[in-house]
Amino acid sequence: MNANQVGYTKSPRRPGILFFVPEWPALDSSILHAQVLSVASFLNREGFSCQFAGAETSPSRAQEAVTAITAQYKVRAFVRPALALNAGAWDNWRSCRRVYGHICSEVANAGITYVYARSFIGSMWARRLARRLKAVSIFDVRGLVGLEKQLLMGPSMKSRLLSYLELYEARRADRLSTVSKNLKQYLSRKIGREDTTVIPSCFNENSFYFEPAARKEIRNAFGLTENSILLCYSGGMSVWQRLPDIISLLKKVCSADHRCKALFLTNNQGELASLLREAEFPSDQTFIHGCSHKEVHRYLSAADLGFIMRHDTTVNNVASPVKVAEYLACGLPVILTRGIGDYSDMLPDAGVGVLVDETADIVDQVLNFIHENNSVSLRNKAIRFARSRLTMSANLDRYRSLYAVRQATRLRSC
Repeated sequence: MNANQVGYTKSPRRPGILFFVPEWPALDSSILHAQVLSVASFLNREGFSCQFAGAETSPSRAQEAVTAITAQYKVRAFVRPALALNAGAWDNWRSCRRVYGHICSEVANAGITYVYARSFIGSMWARRLARRLKAVSIFDVRGLVGLEKQLLMGPSMKSRLLSYLELYEARRADRLSTVSKNLKQYLSRKIGREDTTVIPSCFNENSFYFEPAARKEIRNAFGLTENSILLCYSGGMSVWQRLPDIISLLKKVCSADHRCKALFLTNNQGELASLLREAEFPSDQTFIHGCSHKEVHRYLSAADLGFIMRHDTTVNNVASPVKVAEYLACGLPVILTRGIGDYSDMLPDAGVGVLVDETADIVDQVLNFIHENNSVSLRNKAIRFARSRLTMSANLDRYRSLYAVRQATRLRSC
């Protein structure tokens, strides 16, 4: 079928979506569970019929994943032992190919009308599967992989190839979604497509919320008083997270206002502790804690401000870091830098964040925000904003638009 042919579909009673994501371990990938399976479960409740195709590293883990996904999300799952232990781009391609090969016959009569993918490698095989099923392919563009690789390793043939492939897939998929208006505009400039649905990285309302009891329990365990102000960083140690800059800022804020303490929520406690020692951050002003994803909201509930710093680059300009939504959901206003997706403008405009000017004294800007606002009213305002803008429920109309039956769907070539 060539790119100029137009296919017409009959409206099914329940749109059937196959989430085709074999790139991550189906059993325990926190991103997969938070941003794919949670969405599938939500859409099931809203009248869609969602299924999942994924991969694992062994037959036993694959079977365990099927059982867990079915029980937790009420989503029919197909999981194959096709994933390499240390998966790179080539391994992910092979995993997608293997899952595609296994699943074609199994979903042939499953009522699939849409096949969703969230990486350009996944999209290569999701498009092929969609053609076999006479379905619509959807590529959920979450970032710019080629530019991310270039940011980490410098310009190279590999980064240029990755950029080419992700733009190629964005051209070929039947429909696109992105996580930010900035990313939609970027793709419009690069490939000329305007038919893109913007759905931000949403938090799961069942997993992230303010818990007063947890706030009291954890603050008591940390030895904090009612007047204490807990500043929080939650996340990993990747270079784009700007951990040294965040540590330097929090150290200065804690030194200037002794009510302030710093909480670092990360699973890289040893590496983080080394950075704090190098920065000579007093140990009595810091807490380092690692916990499961389902416990994160309890520690965020105990904090008062969330921090995120990124460099003002194209990679960050188009992003939608889910930690921002998680901070706000748990009542934390956000201190952030310029160029972080749509958030750098959105949050200050809504009064639930501070966009710091890095050409001036950042410490004074943070302290002024702390001193000029009532923490309880600000917490409530952050929660209201998160629920009104960054939940799956708040974006239901956008999901319906993405998966709407369109009388004339332009089918692009494989």
